[in-house]
Amino acid sequence: MPQSTTTTNPPIHGLLVLGGQSTRMGRDKAFLDFPATSTSTTTTTPPRPVYLHLLDLLHQACPAGVYISHNATQLETLTNASPLLPPRTVLVQDDPRIISAGIGGPAVGLLSAHFAERGATFLVLAVDFPLVTVDALRDLLERYTPPVTCYLHTSDNHPEPLLSIWASDALDELQENAMGQRKKTGPCWTARRIWARMGVETTGGDGKAMVDGDHVVMPREEQWLFNTNNPEEWERAIRILSGRTSP
Repeated sequence: MPQSTTTTNPPIHGLLVLGGQSTRMGRDKAFLDFPATSTSTTTTTPPRPVYLHLLDLLHQACPAGVYISHNATQLETLTNASPLLPPRTVLVQDDPRIISAGIGGPAVGLLSAHFAERGATFLVLAVDFPLVTVDALRDLLERYTPPVTCYLHTSDNHPEPLLSIWASDALDELQENAMGQRKKTGPCWTARRIWARMGVETTGGDGKAMVDGDHVVMPREEQWLFNTNNPEEWERAIRILSGRTSP
């Protein structure tokens, strides 16, 4: 059965992955304006960069603290914003050892955090998912089965490595696969090897789809995994958010 987080388990830290160059979006996705939201009849959160909104959600779900994985071009903006960052927020720049190894994509953020805090378990959230809620993060924590658990996309039942939980030993294996002789940098490649050893089966014609269960779980709301990579997807996310906060 999935292991829920309790006081007897190691604390799980949040990891907010800000991503790369955002070429399809045309500007850095992390600093897009998340619209004002109403948290009650009397309280309204003003517009702010989407990364600050998601950071707040991660802090609610992970009281132990949150790491922000970022690249060098984002450092100045994050440093200037540091007085606004909540306590127990740690900035982690892309590790040069990973960059020099020719590794790109999601593995950069995961491994940079792993290098910064060996032994930590991370609840990973990419800035690409603006419709995530704190309920989504707490749901994933409750359904976590070590050493790695991912949400599944409802469209194809493929795991999403950037809305997931990774224990330290799973990240050790990702490091070995990405930086060793295999040169397999995709987090899903490592996760599938781990799950195969545990008897988790794939399904479907492509051999990549999976069934809701331990380690791979279907989100209770499809919107949680709505991904924004271009202006059209971002505008759609804004319209959905507007519907959420409408009277």
